[in-house]
Amino acid sequence: MMRVGQRHERGIAMAISLLFLLVVTIISVTAARNSSLSLKLSSNLQDQVNSLQSAEAALYGALALKETANDPFLPNITTVNPFETINPADLIDPNSIETIEVSLIALELPCPRGRAGSDDVWSIDKFGCDYFRIDSEHEVERRARTRTSLGVIKPVLL
Repeated sequence: MMRVGQRHERGIAMAISLLFLLVVTIISVTAARNSSLSLKLSSNLQDQVNSLQSAEAALYGALALKETANDPFLPNITTVNPFETINPADLIDPNSIETIEVSLIALELPCPRGRAGSDDVWSIDKFGCDYFRIDSEHEVERRARTRTSLGVIKPVLL
């Protein structure tokens, strides 16, 4: 025997459970999408940091060659790539491309002075400075690319 009120309550539980399932599904899809986006962002940031560190390491590598047999800071050389003889297979990431250029900007110009009134080690009439710029570019195709530059001042005896 059925009561009159039970007849109208039969589909309510199913409708409420379907609405609850819909809300849980929307929350789950949104959480998965946000998680995927966060993973992509962190991966891109890691690629960017690795690329910057590789470009900076190349700059300091060029500085380390100063006063060696492969010195890139010679006034008779206008542009040089001190690492062009390195085999790409010897790199940590052989898919990356590193470009280093050392360019002579100015020859035997006055050197920058220290604090006003201080005794400079370099006398104005005896020393000049050669100005160089090191440009470094590191690229991993379709992932990251970084360009950095560094200015170098080399004192020379006039």
